[in-house]
Amino acid sequence: MNVNLRRITRPFACALIAASASLWAPGLALAQEKAPPAAAPAKDIKDQRALTILKAMSDTLAGAKTLGFKVRGIVPTHSPTGQYVSLHASSRVVIQRPDKLFVSARGDLFPSDAFYDGKTVTVVGSDGRFYAQRDAAGGFLEALMNGVQPGSDATAPFLDLLVADPYAFLTKDFTSALWVGQTTVGGVKTDHLAFTAPGLDWEVWIGALDKLPRLMVVSYRTGERQPTFTVELSDWKLDAAVPAQTFKASIPKGAVKLEFKQMGQDK
Repeated sequence: MNVNLRRITRPFACALIAASASLWAPGLALAQEKAPPAAAPAKDIKDQRALTILKAMSDTLAGAKTLGFKVRGIVPTHSPTGQYVSLHASSRVVIQRPDKLFVSARGDLFPSDAFYDGKTVTVVGSDGRFYAQRDAAGGFLEALMNGVQPGSDATAPFLDLLVADPYAFLTKDFTSALWVGQTTVGGVKTDHLAFTAPGLDWEVWIGALDKLPRLMVVSYRTGERQPTFTVELSDWKLDAAVPAQTFKASIPKGAVKLEFKQMGQDK
């Protein structure tokens, strides 16, 4: 039996990132403050306030040797009737730079635990019945991060945040940047930023004090992707000590081993 590696790694990719739209995850408290009126069409705006805040977020994330956080999202998915149905995805993510990653993914997509210890990548189904494993030494994590484009995978947006330079990644090919105002998200005062790029609009809410992303919304304008997705990020822990065992997989007794496929193989 084969498993598509892109689907296996989607839980890895469940902010960014690069973006999220008008849905909101349960438990959020939003209190929008009125922003200054725009002085020019959105396509002409390059608001330096938005770029400065995004850069501060990027520096905060890039400067941490370990990162831990939770992700919760609503992902519109095309159904057999042609209607988009909303699927719920949630993950707990722990990363230790430069080469260790753990993702516990739950929800409607692919419930699993994924481990990368610097030498081997292992994915174990949450029910313990199946697993996949392969050698992945030397640059696997970097290749995983660099292999996505902003907003490329609604189930794994946090990959956009974990690249070496999130600011450069997120602002590549952007056409506008706007500071919308300040909003309270989950009890945290945030700056609400909005960006456009070819084929998509995306928004991010960043903690005004801690400079950490709290909410993301992406809207696709080409019609080739799901219309929007929304992601909430919470429970951030930066530079906390992480036990080495966090990144070590334990294969359940009797679990059936599945074969990893190479990226791009869909059958």
